[in-house]
Amino acid sequence: MSEQSIWRVLRDLVMPVYVPSVAGTLGLGMLLPVLPLYLRDIGLSFSAVAVVLGAAGVGAMIGGIPSGSAMAHYDERALMVVSLVVMAASTAVFGLTVAVAALVALRFAYGVGLIGLRLSRQTYVAARVSAGARGRALSLIGGSFRLSVFVGPVVGGLLVDTAGFTWTFLVCGAVTAAGLAGGMDRGHSNAAPESQSVERVPLFAALWRYRGVLLKAGIPSGLVIAVRQGRMLAVPLIALELGLSPTVVGGLLAIGTGADLLLFPLSGYLMDRFGRLYAIVPSFLLVSVGLVLLGYADTAAQIALAGMVMGVGNGIGAGTMLTLASDLAPADARGQVLSGLAVLQDTGTLLGPLIVGLVADAAGVSASAFALAAVMVLATAWLVVVVGETGRAQPAEV
Repeated sequence: MSEQSIWRVLRDLVMPVYVPSVAGTLGLGMLLPVLPLYLRDIGLSFSAVAVVLGAAGVGAMIGGIPSGSAMAHYDERALMVVSLVVMAASTAVFGLTVAVAALVALRFAYGVGLIGLRLSRQTYVAARVSAGARGRALSLIGGSFRLSVFVGPVVGGLLVDTAGFTWTFLVCGAVTAAGLAGGMDRGHSNAAPESQSVERVPLFAALWRYRGVLLKAGIPSGLVIAVRQGRMLAVPLIALELGLSPTVVGGLLAIGTGADLLLFPLSGYLMDRFGRLYAIVPSFLLVSVGLVLLGYADTAAQIALAGMVMGVGNGIGAGTMLTLASDLAPADARGQVLSGLAVLQDTGTLLGPLIVGLVADAAGVSASAFALAAVMVLATAWLVVVVGETGRAQPAEV
């Protein structure tokens, strides 16, 4: 496929894919500093704050199954619209209550909506974009998340300072709802859907039929997500162990995020031009090297260096897990299998912090970085040996 054709495909995905993705992830990014501040402001304990914030992750894990079931009966557009409405509504009303049970329910609902949005856009791209452009199409979704995490917290913090919590939650909800504009686009594009005559397989029948795919790809994907989540906890814990101030810790995290954001376009190019493993292997090995450097770090400069190495590695790997799953998902049960893979991947959101916590208690916080590096090497080896190359660029048209 020519570069001109690829750019045409990406342009045609702007409204149906990137507008909803950016709106949803920007709302999420704005909430990152706002949620813990609000929960502490209304008097919740640290443990209660953790329960409320963790409810979104639980919702995302559990929500993958009903999302897959919905796509077995309806199209991806319907799931996207419902998901954005749930995310926007649960955010807009968050500042109107102080009841812990209600806050947990709202964040759980947000997590269900978030996984529905992700799966609907991933399935849309997987069904309409050939392997020769799929890496770039999905790496842009990963890049939108990185941009939102980089910009969103600043906007959210400024809103709290100038307008207060209630208005901030309303604005975050409105930003998320703006993604519904993408649902109005019926698609007059070169990214045409697959044949509608493909039989729709019921969710659990599809998960059983393709259980081999789920295990082969889901286990290493979950390990990768665990490392990505764990490193975001290991960096501040090691920095605090060295006596660095919260301001310095925030700056160190920003360094890694900035390096990550700058390099995500390279991921899609590598995946489409050479193959998925050409992005996966250097990405994950660089993250492993960065984690080893982090484990040995005893100054702020050394932590910054480790963060940059991990950020570069993670940037090169933007969208790799989305693309890998999309390559492996069969046409007759694409949404259902992607939902099953998403559930397995999202176990990493709980596993990563657990690895860091258990290893840190047993052997020290620096050892947790080494443990994460070992997990990433294991995941990389699994992807190379067991999964293999899933989608070299092909000459077929979209």
